[in-house]
Amino acid sequence: MEIPFTQLPEQSRLYTDYITDFEKVRKYYNVNFSNDDELRSHFGKVAASINPKRAKLVELLKAQNARLNGASDYEPLLELLGRENAVCVVTGQQVGLFCGPLYTLFKTISAIKLASELRERFPEFEFVPVFWLEGDDHDIEESNHVHLLNASSDVVRVEAIFSNGETDNTRPLSEIRFDASIEQVFQQLDALLPATDFKSSLMQILTASYREGESYTSAFAGTLTKALGKHPIILLDPYDPAAKRLLKPVFEKEFQSYPRTSEEVIKQSAGLEEEYHVQVKPRVLNLFYIDDGNRRGLEPIGSGFSLRGTKRKLMPEQVRTILESNPEFFSANVVLRPVCQDYLLPTAAYVAGPGEIAYFAQLKGVYEHFGVEMPPLFPRASATIVEHRISKLMEKYQLTLFDAYSDFESVMKKALAAANPENIPGEFEKVTSEVKEAIERIDPLITRVDPTLKGSVDATVSRMLHHLQHLEEKTTTAYRRKNEQVLQQTKKFQQSIFPNRELQERVLNFTYFYNKYGEEFVELLFRDLPGFAKSHNVVTI
Repeated sequence: MEIPFTQLPEQSRLYTDYITDFEKVRKYYNVNFSNDDELRSHFGKVAASINPKRAKLVELLKAQNARLNGASDYEPLLELLGRENAVCVVTGQQVGLFCGPLYTLFKTISAIKLASELRERFPEFEFVPVFWLEGDDHDIEESNHVHLLNASSDVVRVEAIFSNGETDNTRPLSEIRFDASIEQVFQQLDALLPATDFKSSLMQILTASYREGESYTSAFAGTLTKALGKHPIILLDPYDPAAKRLLKPVFEKEFQSYPRTSEEVIKQSAGLEEEYHVQVKPRVLNLFYIDDGNRRGLEPIGSGFSLRGTKRKLMPEQVRTILESNPEFFSANVVLRPVCQDYLLPTAAYVAGPGEIAYFAQLKGVYEHFGVEMPPLFPRASATIVEHRISKLMEKYQLTLFDAYSDFESVMKKALAAANPENIPGEFEKVTSEVKEAIERIDPLITRVDPTLKGSVDATVSRMLHHLQHLEEKTTTAYRRKNEQVLQQTKKFQQSIFPNRELQERVLNFTYFYNKYGEEFVELLFRDLPGFAKSHNVVTI
């Protein structure tokens, strides 16, 4: 089953237009992801542009994947990348606890499948899937937790709280290492996950990576690649000093040409805002400086650059010296990050979520300024996992997926009506209608007798309807007590499909399903999810 994105809650119009009518948004993007001629031309350009530095890229990725990749069969992909006609299908995500929400797994599977699909459509090129590990970021509050459902169908937050006091929100995630307190996280997880045939193997995957001494980046990388099973992907860690050395020309140009990058974003955003919305706001200088392990924004001030949140200042000659000797001390912000990615990689396609597609719409001029080809954006797979037990509840109570998006009272009334012959909402609706009809019949008579009684009639009707509504609520409450099982199952249905009133893929962590179904869950996703989304998939397991 597939659902148009326009029928899902809280979908941006920019995203739905991008998928359904690209010509409406073409001016904000470089390549139409649905046009084979445009794609073929782009693939040729990026393959040629990377060839002078291809050997360095492959060398970098070999070293990184030997250290980070939990799969054992990624080497053939690196061999492919060494060929002159090889390009990359890239996706990425901020690193976090247990790989974050489900959509991380979805977009990774999309990248792997899209690479295979493009290889068939364009045999003159080789396509290598690559995952960009965003560990340069410093938003630990987004990365230090996951959500699962407990036995009562409540959404429960599992959070990594460091006993060493690691709560600073300025340290890059790649710098933050787990300490002994990670054991408390596993205790929470163990208590939440029921005993199954797959729990032991799941815990082995997690504990092998999320352990004392590992960083968010290394733990995320090991878990993701192990969870993918027999489906390898190449990892790229941009926080690696070797990667920063390759990125030095981008950093230099940003210093030399600021505020040009910001001006390009503002110019593009002005038109975008008239029709849609803007996702990101640029800085005058779109770089951070790693200051004693803390990621500080750089702000031009006078003849130098201040470090946000401190009294420190760097002078231009200091910047030039540091760039030459230690480029790893610099870090791109959200505006410059995509350019860094596509400067390093021959990006044939980027698999993006709705938010990423929105902010890429602001970056066309930035790519042109840096002389980097802006890649076609393929919408990542989007899906809701419907377990068999939830399907049975939907069948039993005559519920649809769209019912989950309604308020709980509406879903509950529908389920109660299906479960029992007593149709309380229907009967009260009938009585209310009959009362209104009765008043309408006698209203002319009363008005003819005494027109001044019209106000009394309206007030009487209002009171009667209010009392009827109050009586319906009391009756429904009493009915609920008699049908507690229906209420619990209705909650289970809604929380499974639309937990915390958000799309499931944005809330639940993959461990919730892997614990129940093991490797079969991942294989099912590879079978049923597309290489890129044209609609929202409903996957039944």
